Amino acid sequence: MAAIGKIRQHYGILVIIIGLALLAFVLGDLMKTPSRNRSNEVAVVNGEKISYKDFENRAQQVITYQKNMRGGLTRDDEFSIRRQVLDDMIRKIIMEEEYKNLGLTVAKDEVTDLFLGENPNQYVIQNFSDAEGNFHKEEVAQTIASFNDMTPEAQDMWLNFENFIIESRISDKYQSLLKHGFYLPKKLADRYNDNKNLKRSADVYAVRYTSIPDSTVVVTESDKKEYYDTYYKKYPTDATRGIDYVIFEVKPSAADKQAAKKFIDDLTAEFKTTENVAGFVNYNSDTDAPFDDTWVKASDLPVELEEAVAKNEVGFVYGPYEYEGAYNAARILGKETRNDTLWAQVAVVKREITASTETDRAVFAEVNKFVTENKTEEQFNNAIETLGLNKRTNQSIRKTTNTIPGIGSARDLVRWTFSDDVRVGDMSKVFAYENMYVVAVLTKSVPEGYAPYDELVSSHATQIMKEKKGKMIAEKAKAFGTDYQKMIDDLGGEFITVDNISYDGRGFGSLGVEEKIGGTALGIKEAVYSAPIEGGNAFAVVKATKTTPAGETDYASIQREKKSQFTNSIVNGAYNALFENAKVENNGILFF
Repeated sequence: MAAIGKIRQHYGILVIIIGLALLAFVLGDLMKTPSRNRSNEVAVVNGEKISYKDFENRAQQVITYQKNMRGGLTRDDEFSIRRQVLDDMIRKIIMEEEYKNLGLTVAKDEVTDLFLGENPNQYVIQNFSDAEGNFHKEEVAQTIASFNDMTPEAQDMWLNFENFIIESRISDKYQSLLKHGFYLPKKLADRYNDNKNLKRSADVYAVRYTSIPDSTVVVTESDKKEYYDTYYKKYPTDATRGIDYVIFEVKPSAADKQAAKKFIDDLTAEFKTTENVAGFVNYNSDTDAPFDDTWVKASDLPVELEEAVAKNEVGFVYGPYEYEGAYNAARILGKETRNDTLWAQVAVVKREITASTETDRAVFAEVNKFVTENKTEEQFNNAIETLGLNKRTNQSIRKTTNTIPGIGSARDLVRWTFSDDVRVGDMSKVFAYENMYVVAVLTKSVPEGYAPYDELVSSHATQIMKEKKGKMIAEKAKAFGTDYQKMIDDLGGEFITVDNISYDGRGFGSLGVEEKIGGTALGIKEAVYSAPIEGGNAFAVVKATKTTPAGETDYASIQREKKSQFTNSIVNGAYNALFENAKVENNGILFF
């Protein structure tokens, strides 16, 4: 059973390693839950349903483990865990389907070898080795043989460990299969060699777009539409929402502040006389300020308490005094001078200044009045201006968004923005958060697809302006025919020579990134002028003047380089490709 204890110690690490996505591999379909009503499905992956019950059970296991490991979790932490658990459950379904399609399995004899063979799995070795690193195979065999004598908890732990080892093995097979798909033909290696090492020089007649002042250029709606129609597919987007919102903070009132002060003031007399100082502090002080009699430098205390310690004797109680949002009283337990430095022991009773129930109700009444009297976006904005409130905005909310600036964790507000019955211009209900109430209005609703027209043309205004200038210069350049020197003289251009142009390089001399112009310089024959090019930063005509061949291909070196690139790409990208081609309905936003 000692081995099970070691597995228990490493269990949390194993849970993280396997992505929290394991079902009982050995038990198979017995662990799967029957189909349920669509409203109870957190996700559907290629027709296979993930029920809320299965999802929540797994999420709670991980949350409980993480709470025990870290001593507590924030709302953000729990959201991140739930999101990761669902992602892993989706991933498992997709990968198991891929394994099945490829015929990848782990046979029973192979499972035995993973635990008891000549080369056991690394995690088996890790969990059944002593402090000196010696692996004890006999402990593995003994643990397996005593499975029926284990407690249910130990059996579950062992099955999860066994499942993890099997999953690791089948994953290794899959990755090995992918890696062995690499092949580099000699012709392709020659092309890579050319891309990297072939160099060209070119003469360039260029007119920079900066030579035309923006103020002289009129970008029409037709120009914007043409740009959008050309490039919009390069900018896919998730479904997004935008909101304007106002925060009503619940701050302690003057009465609340006075109440905290009175609470401490009323304790002062007893604090001076009590013989059980530790018990008195722990009973009366806020829970985050228990009794502490550690010796500290007086200079590390709040300034006014430092002065009180310096002027008074042991037993003196100073307070109430305000410090860091609380009223406090401090009793001097000890004081002494060490190397000309005053040290002290002080016991502190703390009472945080918080908003009372009455204050909270008053703020809520204000919020309720705001919502009742303002039903439209226009009324919302007018009221904010009239009342002098601070309107905030967030235009990039996604289904996976958890925090809203100024609020913190706000999943219920995010869910509201994606509700089927909420339209642009709709006002929200009142959302209650710690020390605040929030009211929002939906200002933007973008479905999954491509960046909307207004958003794209607005963010690409500079590029649209450049394209407009390129067309203007191209039109003017027609008048000069092939007299490119006169063209640059009359249009304020310049003649430059650019060296070391390569397929792998994007820079093009002083013109900066110029893929069109650079590609043209590499593609034309030497001593031949190109057709006019509307580049990214300039209009240009180029003439290739010199070519430096790439030299003989070092096939072995290129093969190593490309194999490494392929391995990193395929290992990291295979699942992404499978996910993109899977039919995934993720309803997580409805549940967490």
